[in-house]
Amino acid sequence: MTPHDDAPELLRRASAALEVDDPDLDLDAIMRRGYRERRRRSTVLGSAATAGVAAVAAVLALSLAGPPQTEQDPGPADDGDGDGAPVDAETSGYPYVLEGFGTDAERAQLNDAAVAAFGGLLEYAGVVAPDVEPDFDFQPVQEPGNYGQTWLRLYESQIWPEDGQTPDDAVLRVEAFLPGGWTAEPGPVTEQLFPRHLISASGWPWYTEADWTDELTTAELDDGRIVHSANHECAYESAVVFPNGAGLLVSWDMGCHEPSPQYQIPEEDFAAAVESMSAPDFDTTGLAPVGDLIEVPTGWLWDPGWPAGAADDASATMTAAHSALTELYLGATLDDGSALQLGGLEHNSVATRVYKGEGEYETPYADVSFELVYYLPGGWIPGIAGSGGEGPYPEACGEAFSCTQETNDDGTVWAVATGPETELPQQVRVVRFDPAGWAVAVRASSDEPIDAEALTEIAASMPAPVYDAAAVPQVPTD
Repeated sequence: MTPHDDAPELLRRASAALEVDDPDLDLDAIMRRGYRERRRRSTVLGSAATAGVAAVAAVLALSLAGPPQTEQDPGPADDGDGDGAPVDAETSGYPYVLEGFGTDAERAQLNDAAVAAFGGLLEYAGVVAPDVEPDFDFQPVQEPGNYGQTWLRLYESQIWPEDGQTPDDAVLRVEAFLPGGWTAEPGPVTEQLFPRHLISASGWPWYTEADWTDELTTAELDDGRIVHSANHECAYESAVVFPNGAGLLVSWDMGCHEPSPQYQIPEEDFAAAVESMSAPDFDTTGLAPVGDLIEVPTGWLWDPGWPAGAADDASATMTAAHSALTELYLGATLDDGSALQLGGLEHNSVATRVYKGEGEYETPYADVSFELVYYLPGGWIPGIAGSGGEGPYPEACGEAFSCTQETNDDGTVWAVATGPETELPQQVRVVRFDPAGWAVAVRASSDEPIDAEALTEIAASMPAPVYDAAAVPQVPTD
């Protein structure tokens, strides 16, 4: 087994980790990502049960170290105009920065430009009161590229009416992208692809019931900007690509999810406002070519209906797991569990599908509480994240944890993470990555020492999860 000490706390995803179905999910914020209450998206998994296994051999040696590293580069090659953007920004990205990125000056320039462009329209439509300046409050967001092997950076803002309460109630949404990790070409708007597309040919379904296919128009302005636009009748959407490599995505929702239109504005006024936004000046320090990327089985897109539909399978899985557990520890408990999605809450966000249950077993020294987590195939590869937490791994070492990994002759991968013995409660995690493409994790905590070998025995005894192996994710086609 290969030791890997002092790895970071979590498989970090941009911003805060959230789970739509269980906000209190105690999974150490697996796959952290910024929770942006507005857009929702969907995802696809391609042949995970087989593709995941095929990828294992090539990546096992990399699992602890993360994605392949290239030789140290002195910095991105500038294109000569002094803006710091590399020649091929599409296939470049940023490292994840735990403390965030950006400056007050960058936020201020975006806020001033948005107020000047959209303040009058927001008042005209009745979204804000007369003579009240809207507060765009742009926030920095880091989004995963190729399942967390690199990161995109952007600022985003949304404006709600006074009575707005849900993500769908947002009228105006503005995103400003730093150069890197996205392409100017329209295409499927999904986290499954790298580089990413800002806008699709049919428009982006940012709310739950969106189902449209509209014509996308493209115009190149005299100053070199490229503008892609779509009119959804109940909403307008535009993406702007600036000559300096920055990008802008703007949408105005006139009540697509409401019985009748609200906050209506003329399309030409929306277009004029979008085009009045000047090119933002961003600091692209850290932007560098991504180099070789690990091939990852296509991940599932967030699906609001999946947890309820998978509830019976999750319960059946935990029932079988409980039966196996009591063969080892008579009187052990395990609840019925639930089906959960870890990741973003938007239709184009990749979400890891899991079953999670909680239980307890008794030892001669103490009762040990544990979580049993099944990872279904899609969007990850076997392994445990190492330094920096980057990469498409479902588990990560904790701060000051000791992490090891080994592979059996049958292809089963084992990962063990042990917390500091001086800290209570002690924490131990054992993850079994099955060659069939699924994984099961036993995550225990106790005020008394925990036997990692006992957790390994539990994980080894766990049956395969119940799930539809024939169902595979699909990448949107437009």
